[in-house]
Amino acid sequence: MKTQNKNTTIKAQSYLKALSSITIIKKTALLGFASMLLLGQTGCEKFLEKDPTFIVKENYYNNETDVNIGLAGIYDIMGKEEVYGGALLLDLNVADDGFYSRSAFTIGTAVYNFDASTSTVSNLWRFLYEGIERANVFLSRIDQVQMPEANKAAAKGEAKFLRAYYHFLLVSNWGDVPLKTVPTSSVNDVNIKRTPQREVYDFIVKEMEEAEGLVKTATQIGAGGRVSKSAVRGILARVYLKMAGAPLNDVSKYAEALKWARKIVYPDNGPKEHRLNPDFKQIFINYAADKYDIGESIWEVEFFGNRGGDFEAGRVGNTLGLQCNDEAFGYGYGFINATPKLYSRYGATDTRRDWTIASYQYVYNTVNNLQVVRDSTFWTSSQLYNRNCGKYRRVYEVVKPKNKNYTPMNYPLLRYADVLLMLAEAENEVNGPTSVATSALKEVRDRAGATDVTALATSKEELRRLIREERFLELAFEGLRKFDLIRWDIFTSEMNQLARDIQNTAPTNFRFAALAGSNVAPRHNLLPIPVLELSLNNGMVQNQGW
Repeated sequence: MKTQNKNTTIKAQSYLKALSSITIIKKTALLGFASMLLLGQTGCEKFLEKDPTFIVKENYYNNETDVNIGLAGIYDIMGKEEVYGGALLLDLNVADDGFYSRSAFTIGTAVYNFDASTSTVSNLWRFLYEGIERANVFLSRIDQVQMPEANKAAAKGEAKFLRAYYHFLLVSNWGDVPLKTVPTSSVNDVNIKRTPQREVYDFIVKEMEEAEGLVKTATQIGAGGRVSKSAVRGILARVYLKMAGAPLNDVSKYAEALKWARKIVYPDNGPKEHRLNPDFKQIFINYAADKYDIGESIWEVEFFGNRGGDFEAGRVGNTLGLQCNDEAFGYGYGFINATPKLYSRYGATDTRRDWTIASYQYVYNTVNNLQVVRDSTFWTSSQLYNRNCGKYRRVYEVVKPKNKNYTPMNYPLLRYADVLLMLAEAENEVNGPTSVATSALKEVRDRAGATDVTALATSKEELRRLIREERFLELAFEGLRKFDLIRWDIFTSEMNQLARDIQNTAPTNFRFAALAGSNVAPRHNLLPIPVLELSLNNGMVQNQGW
């Protein structure tokens, strides 16, 4: 499988570079369009930073360089610590695959003990609307720019998709939200009422479907950090599956999800661009080693470097990864441990288990008052609660020296395995347990060395159960589990049952792992509208239960 090494391309051409400055529009949670970065002309080129100055809407966007800078600014939101650079890796995504590993941590989003004033909640809201504002400004100005039409169309498609995607994150987390499609021109523009989520979803799919005809193919781009046709198609399948489930429960959307997933798995024209990497663990080694694998990793959040320059590094592998006290080896806090529930669901032959869930811990020598990794030692069979998330391993990082708290590791947003499982789910809901559905499920399990379960798929209900289970195993710690449980309308019941199981079976020193599940209530299907937004926006009302 062809991969591209980010480290060899970065020296000549940069890709996504760090945020510069932020200008806040007075009396609004929506931020101004700041943080200017330069985008290269081809997909493998990194975004280079330009002077961090505020863009005045009336006099910006005069040429293609300005367009590239503006587009990079829209992408930049993805890597913020308040978005995928931190919060969406960890604090806002705890489900039944992992638990927060610090017993003293009893308040916060990771244990579902928070309120509308919690900064993690308000910051995500604020930065998503900043991304939307940047896209709105960009789209209002790009048509006036003289530049090659093919490049203009692709840039417009990426901006439209990202604007829709930020709205998707908002509606998934808050339900009814203000639909914002034009730039903010005055403080009077901020008193926007919540738009019913059905209307928001209709806007999202319309924008994404328009974007699909404008953006470049994955092969043309050659890297997972840019939005390609495949990325649009896969996320459209995800959006339609969400619409088919709770709370809209529009089952007609399963057919739409199936249509868009099929375009990736069974392309109507052109070569098939995507396939499974035959080695599950190599997918995640590639993220650490700065290698692209567009066959499997269709879309990913881009990070790079060790914060020694201007590149934007993230916290993949640092907060979400193995605990390690050796900075040179790759420091990690090990904040998320796997649940025994997840561990027990993998079969004995499933190679994903001991990669997804670390089977070992590091042991150290002390050198000059510093802990240096000497070796590792395996956990015993009784130490199931001790095991960290193992998908993201800093030992494979190639950038040196390693930063203690930040990593160059990209974060997966859409993998081909997910597309196969979405195809299987949608096909089963539309047509029942057909060979199309069972073969997609089997392809994912075969890669893992797992036993063939397709013979068990004798009914739609049984295949539905198998597909849901497979998503649990394949996509653990990739930020999808919580939202799957919500759209299947079982989030509260599953989390509460997890808590009861932990309380009944865990060693005394790990009973605290039940805290998140014990705290979950129906109101946690949505986040609270931030207090600041309620105080500034006269048209805003709070979510039920908050």
